[in-house]
Amino acid sequence: MDDDNIRQVRLSDAIGQLRAELEGTIEADKHSPVAFRAGPVELEFQVAFEATASADAGVRVWVLSAGAKGEATRSTSHRLKVSLTPADRQGKDTIIGSVGSK
Repeated sequence: MDDDNIRQVRLSDAIGQLRAELEGTIEADKHSPVAFRAGPVELEFQVAFEATASADAGVRVWVLSAGAKGEATRSTSHRLKVSLTPADRQGKDTIIGSVGSK
């Protein structure tokens, strides 16, 4: 993959998209006779850390994503592994495809 096909995606956006996909699956499958208990979800990203010296100085983490042409960074990329376990807002396990109560 060449630098012209790499674009930056915020880590929070990548995780937010995963959350939206899980929520959509739970809603779409709530009447299914087969249910799955959501276990740990492991994600592995190629990320770049970018330090800024502007007014909002800090370090940002970008997920490197193949996609449309855009500005590419020449910074060093790193592997980042994130493990998430889906739960509802009460901290209970999430059921995908639940027919009854959780």
